[in-house]
Amino acid sequence: MTKPIRVLLATAVLPGAALAIAGALENAWAGRLPDPVATHWAGAPNGSTPLPVFTGVCLGLGAVAVLLLASTAVTMLRRGRPLPRATVGVGAGFAALPAAVLLSVLVANLDVPDWHAARGGLVVVLFMLGAAAIGVVAALVGGLPAPPVCEQAADRPSVGLRAGQRAFWSSRAANPAMLWALALVPVAIALLPAGLSWPVAAWIALVGAVVTALTYRLSASVDAKGVTIRFGLLGLPWRHLDLGSIREATARELSAFGDGGLGLRFNPVTGTTAYKVRGGPALVLGLANGRTVLVSVDDPETGAGLVNDLIAQRITRID
Repeated sequence: MTKPIRVLLATAVLPGAALAIAGALENAWAGRLPDPVATHWAGAPNGSTPLPVFTGVCLGLGAVAVLLLASTAVTMLRRGRPLPRATVGVGAGFAALPAAVLLSVLVANLDVPDWHAARGGLVVVLFMLGAAAIGVVAALVGGLPAPPVCEQAADRPSVGLRAGQRAFWSSRAANPAMLWALALVPVAIALLPAGLSWPVAAWIALVGAVVTALTYRLSASVDAKGVTIRFGLLGLPWRHLDLGSIREATARELSAFGDGGLGLRFNPVTGTTAYKVRGGPALVLGLANGRTVLVSVDDPETGAGLVNDLIAQRITRID
């Protein structure tokens, strides 16, 4: 089975089939359903919606979700960066949710005289589990292997590290404006005449101080073991990427509010994790699993060059 077919099967056919089944059952059961149907429960039915409206909304939302998921997955595949397995599974599960909701409402209202007599809404749990199962199957079918590890290219950064040589690189970046904003804004809010008690004001100021300590500064280091990323004054949270998990390293410019903004950001569609305290130069790590890690630190070209040279040494030793 070719990769495009696997991706379409996982992102379009599986959740699309759930929508088709739900629509077909609604049509077949139309004479056995009240109109309107119960769509809200609080122990007993307490809200209703006209059957055509509810069906149309569910099928429409599901169709849009399937279209967005499938088009995104195919586009990323053509770019050589297929969606991660987890992203495919979660996306397919969410795309199947409208079908699960519609089926649960149909079953709860089937063969009752009016919507007030509809069965308990707990039946929705069973269909939600069905949507989750679709997500699991989609992840297994549409989860593609990471791009193969490429040989060292001439245009990748390098520091000229020779065989047997050792080197260490470390860099950091800080955002003073972010420091003042995170530190002073909560304090200002706490001091506003809003009727806050001193304990509440103190807690607000404390939370601001903790967030500041954890996020306003970022550092990265490279050695023979891999890349270590640390946030804040205490170096926590931190993340270590083993050299064997990195495919290549480059550097590029980031905008301050691109890739989700400042702080720790994850994009489930592209599989990109960004560690950012400012816009500007950043270290870009392409991982062997197809994902990308961005780290906004100074002098990323040197760090990327050392990573690439260490990867080349490691490959040479393995060969």
